[in-house]
Amino acid sequence: MKTKTVFSILLLVFVAVSVVFAFRKIGPVSPSSPQQTVATNEAGSAATPVGLNAKLAESQFSAVYFHAPHRCPTCRKIESFAHEALAPEIEAGKLAWQIADYTSDENAPLVDQFEVFTSTVVLVEVQDGKIIRWKNLEEVWNHTSEQADFTAFINQAWSEFKAS
Repeated sequence: MKTKTVFSILLLVFVAVSVVFAFRKIGPVSPSSPQQTVATNEAGSAATPVGLNAKLAESQFSAVYFHAPHRCPTCRKIESFAHEALAPEIEAGKLAWQIADYTSDENAPLVDQFEVFTSTVVLVEVQDGKIIRWKNLEEVWNHTSEQADFTAFINQAWSEFKAS
């Protein structure tokens, strides 16, 4: 009888601990720290922690590469090909290059607005600190087999976006 009581108490403790951890995961979320989104420089390496909204407000035009924490070879190719295709515009100061995690809570409003559900490139225009238009280039996945095709696609999308 004593073994049954001890087992019951251990089981209740396990359930109680499980419930506590479950509520911690779904409970109120504390404000996101700025370190959840890391702004990047033109080469894509980490720079100072700054939110994506703030980075977008710094330039009229931005290209944002959205990714998940784990990136497959194709995702890395999308980032590399897109940055290389847009490098002349980035270096000329006509376009800012941003990298953002689409799974980050801090980026959730922009992810929803830009309809991001996988790795992609989004072109964004900002005026007076507000996003006035954007274009999600989700078709990048269709152009990853050949860099020249990818570059042509990105450059055409960018030319049409900045002209309209």
